[in-house]
Amino acid sequence: MTEARDSSEKKKVTLICSRNTIDGVYPPLILALQAARKGAEVSIFFTFSGIEALRRGGAAKARFYPPGPMGAIPGMSRIATRMMLKLAADKAQVPPPADLLEMCRHEGVKYWACLMSVQMMNLKERDMIEGVQVIDAAGYMDMALDSNLNLFI
Repeated sequence: MTEARDSSEKKKVTLICSRNTIDGVYPPLILALQAARKGAEVSIFFTFSGIEALRRGGAAKARFYPPGPMGAIPGMSRIATRMMLKLAADKAQVPPPADLLEMCRHEGVKYWACLMSVQMMNLKERDMIEGVQVIDAAGYMDMALDSNLNLFI
């Protein structure tokens, strides 16, 4: 028999961001913002290249890499990135990743940097944006197992 959660208990959402690309950072940030605005306690775990979004100025470096042969054309990711950011702003009214990261932080979203990735990349606290905490895989699993929703995006 499973335990029933108290319906008055605040919902918990954990998301994983593993890529500092436009299609890697937008989904967890947009979902985190919406979950926080619905009253959930939200945490995003950044790992591997996703941790680059937590570096000072790192989210502004997120790029879009077109799939297939188009992505191999020199300069195509720069063009595709500008196009995707413009489409996001103009058609969907979604700000660039760096602004979205700040919006999420102001809404109470917690940012967790993967300890292994921090160690591998030799990152220091001063290298990262405000509010980032470091946690190991076991700590993340504790959060994920206690959450109502966990997504690897």
